[in-house]
Amino acid sequence: MLINILMIVFILLTFFIGGFFLTHTNKAFLVFHPESNRNLAGIVKFGGWSLIIIGVVACVATVMQNNVFISMTLLVAVLDIVAVQLMLVHFFPKNQ
Repeated sequence: MLINILMIVFILLTFFIGGFFLTHTNKAFLVFHPESNRNLAGIVKFGGWSLIIIGVVACVATVMQNNVFISMTLLVAVLDIVAVQLMLVHFFPKNQ
């Protein structure tokens, strides 16, 4: 029962963050300006769509109640989020 509640929270977070990334491909957020950098806009768009897809897969895993599938989904999600964060670090403003 607890794993279902936590997975629902996880699904909501992935949809929220993925949607946030997709709505901010042409707007500035935090210290990032994807509207002026095509590479950054591509990374933000990739991150948004990958999180939406992971959210859908997590919904399927939660409905199936398969612990191995849930674990694999969480592992892929963590790797995806870390990869997107590492790509975003490259675009931090440099202090001169």
